[in-house]
Amino acid sequence: MHFNPAPRSSLRFPAPRTGQSPLIGNLFPALCPGLLVFGVYEGAAQIVVSGFMANPAGTDSPYEYVQLVATESVDFSATPYTVVVANNGIARVQGWAAGSALSHAFQMTSGSVSAGDVFYVGGSGMAVNGSGSASLAGEKWIRSYDTSTTDGDGGTGAAALGGVVGEGGSSADGIAIFLGTSLTSSSVPIDAVFYGNAIGTAYNASTGAGYQVPTTDHMAGGGLFGSAGNSHLLTGLGGGSGSYARLSGTYDTVLSSWTVARTLSVVQGPTDVSSLASGIAVVPEPSGWGLVAGGLLAAGFGLRRFRNRGG
Repeated sequence: MHFNPAPRSSLRFPAPRTGQSPLIGNLFPALCPGLLVFGVYEGAAQIVVSGFMANPAGTDSPYEYVQLVATESVDFSATPYTVVVANNGIARVQGWAAGSALSHAFQMTSGSVSAGDVFYVGGSGMAVNGSGSASLAGEKWIRSYDTSTTDGDGGTGAAALGGVVGEGGSSADGIAIFLGTSLTSSSVPIDAVFYGNAIGTAYNASTGAGYQVPTTDHMAGGGLFGSAGNSHLLTGLGGGSGSYARLSGTYDTVLSSWTVARTLSVVQGPTDVSSLASGIAVVPEPSGWGLVAGGLLAAGFGLRRFRNRGG
């Protein structure tokens, strides 16, 4: 079987991120060029979406939440991020920055996470499935507030008793993660997922209304959701009230890429924290970084010696 490598100009080798070995960030592409022919090396996502509760039992706010997984260690006071949820009526040219009832921001500006940590942002109710259900207060929360009375961070999004996280349906809703706290129509997230039954009014090619997307496990990036190569929807969430969306997949921190693309499964009526167990595997395990770095360095020296011998 023959694989055609991607053109050199299309390959992107990001600099090492916070907590990432410089060896990995700078030398991995040079030491292991053969892996690039499969097209799996892409921009790094330091945080990824792993699940969400868009429609808890009873009143939605302040009980909606998004579950996230860190692929690297992050100190949010030094390197802030923002999670934005889209709740579509008709998308605007402002995209993720539209605010009002269309998008809502949670800024992560304090606290920290380690590689592999599962953590949350969302409403201050901090419950598994709405009022009166098992508490999530003992889990790691980076940002929460009463979304029924408090507007979105940075002025993006309005408070809403009926909830701020979209429930999918005939027009797709989405969740995105951005580096930093400044949000504009041209801001490109580091990760994004969309869900629902159809793209619907989440994209308008003639007006340019819609949402910027990065290169992810399902998206080509470089454009708006709904454009060519950027139309993937996570489907099957239509279970009604109390449907938790659990995402499963594998993210490789050496390749800075998904090696198993995310899929969605519904946990109907979750009753405890264990019901929300993340299905995202981050590989290699953080404790294995030294072995990975040493192995790559040895591989590089071996390849150089082989070439010097005229092999």
